[in-house]
Amino acid sequence: MEAIYQKARELADLIYQSDAYRAIRKAEANVEKDETVKKLVDQHNQLTDKIVQKEKKLQPIEPEEKRELIRVREQMQANQALQELLRAQTDYAMIMNKVSAILREKLDRREEQAKANDE
Repeated sequence: MEAIYQKARELADLIYQSDAYRAIRKAEANVEKDETVKKLVDQHNQLTDKIVQKEKKLQPIEPEEKRELIRVREQMQANQALQELLRAQTDYAMIMNKVSAILREKLDRREEQAKANDE
């Protein structure tokens, strides 16, 4: 198992050096230092939580609550720092998905080879 963990550490080092990782860290820092963005995100989370709780209790959601959530989402979509973070997160997720796909593909191939050798 230690060999697997060592390869994971090596992969982490490569990811750390990647443009995608640097971009996501920079975007996160930009969002973190922007009070307007933090307020928007907090407001969005509060509104979303409130609506989810009402849905769970089968309570009606007021039109004003829906309008407020739409307004906050529009402001978030218009915010450059949040858009950069979203792009960086998407790029990073694509890399992680590709890594996962490579692992699955390699394991599937090894499994097929093992079955062929058993026959």
